[in-house]
Amino acid sequence: MISETPELKEDFQVELKNVLSTEELREVDKGFEYALDTEGLELDPVKEKKLVRKIDLYILPMLCILMSCQLMDKSTNSYASIVGLTTDLKMDTRTYSWVGSSFYLGYLVFLYPANMILQKTPISKTLAFAVLFWGIVICCHGACHSSDTFLLCRTLLGMLESFMDPTYMLMTSQWYKKDEQYVRCGYWLGMQGFGTMLGSGIAYGFHKHKDSFSFAPWRLLYIVTGVITIFFGIVSYFHIPDVPTNAWFLNEEEKKYAVERVRKNRTGFGNQQFKWSQLKESASDITLYLFFFYMMGYGIENGALGNFGSILLKNQFGFTTGSALLMNMVGSGIDIVFPLMFAYVNKYIIPSRLLTGFLINSIVFIGLCLLAFAPNNVAKLVGYYCSYLTTASWACLSSVVSSNVAGHTKKITANTFFLIGFCVGNLIGPQAFLAQEAPVYFTAKRTMVGTYVMSAISPLAMFAIYYFRNKKKDEENKELADSSDITLSFGDKTDKENPAFRYCL
Repeated sequence: MISETPELKEDFQVELKNVLSTEELREVDKGFEYALDTEGLELDPVKEKKLVRKIDLYILPMLCILMSCQLMDKSTNSYASIVGLTTDLKMDTRTYSWVGSSFYLGYLVFLYPANMILQKTPISKTLAFAVLFWGIVICCHGACHSSDTFLLCRTLLGMLESFMDPTYMLMTSQWYKKDEQYVRCGYWLGMQGFGTMLGSGIAYGFHKHKDSFSFAPWRLLYIVTGVITIFFGIVSYFHIPDVPTNAWFLNEEEKKYAVERVRKNRTGFGNQQFKWSQLKESASDITLYLFFFYMMGYGIENGALGNFGSILLKNQFGFTTGSALLMNMVGSGIDIVFPLMFAYVNKYIIPSRLLTGFLINSIVFIGLCLLAFAPNNVAKLVGYYCSYLTTASWACLSSVVSSNVAGHTKKITANTFFLIGFCVGNLIGPQAFLAQEAPVYFTAKRTMVGTYVMSAISPLAMFAIYYFRNKKKDEENKELADSSDITLSFGDKTDKENPAFRYCL
């Protein structure tokens, strides 16, 4: 039973062993034992709506806060670059390019080990420790006196961030039904705009009052943002439960509802056993490669403008240092508003997530073309701000990964494919900025245009593949689509091997 009293728990273990053998117990999802207790439970719509509001109140804000901290910390490079970082540490354009790339080198190297750790350990506690150490490393940036030690800090930071995004995606699939996941991804990814806005505001304040401090403004920027991150890392350790059935803020009936709500997701809560069969299926699933290519195109643009955006605003568009920092807030506002807006466009106007993603990516592509080829700076600036819609695109596609990949080993592998593409792109992006092309950087802009084609067409290809997979499943096992069979919901089966699984388009 879901109740945690020792007597009931012991009775339930006996009951569970009567259903499955010891070997079979290792194969199924963490939620299997709880789902036995909720099988056939009829959900009261009023109570379910109240539960969703409760989850939104207790879980979603914490994810939003952690995402804000994550992007506030990452964006400090762009702000610090124009308030003394490159001058004090004697960085030329080539060295500063590696400030962006070294972060993603660490991310890339540690990404799969991080996913394996997340499979074997309580994910919320692992996330909390990663956030805590992330904040400490950010503070250490402010103590650097050479570019070498600064690059080392960036690499360590990348290793720690490799825990972040996979955890957000796994938690979204644990707590929400498929049709709820896109909107929630829109919330937590959109709130990265608040983080960049806050970071830009802090940087502007330190720059404006730089004569009042004994430290350089960029050093204070890293220290303050790091302390904020440490605080929320500690809060998240105590606040976020590892799985819904351990939630301190849910009563017993609500825990049962939380289990039953995700039954039709067919993705479960997770399984700690690594399964080679699922890894093999992942390697042969073309959609995982499309996730990779989508994120590679995204990452090139993100790495390029994420590190050089403030430099372009100051040197190409002619803004002062203070104005360039404030102009970043416009992009931050776009990050906040548009991911959620497009999630509701999907909910009420365009019923396909992947077609919504194609629409967003088309707008971004047009924006990058304006930035690269428009004849005047006004049009180029419009294109620059259009590029911020990539956050809305990521929210859309990350919800597709959460909803359309089942089997826990396959899901962490899909997350890895998705984020390796992100890393590779972010490694390439900053390197496209050549010092001799300052302040316009033709090569970097054309590289972004050429490679973003991958991001633009990937959702269309996925739409076609998922459409025909659903059609084949309907032809062969239509009667199982609405089945409440526990092994089809909490048996840790992959999306391909589960006849009841249907893909979100």
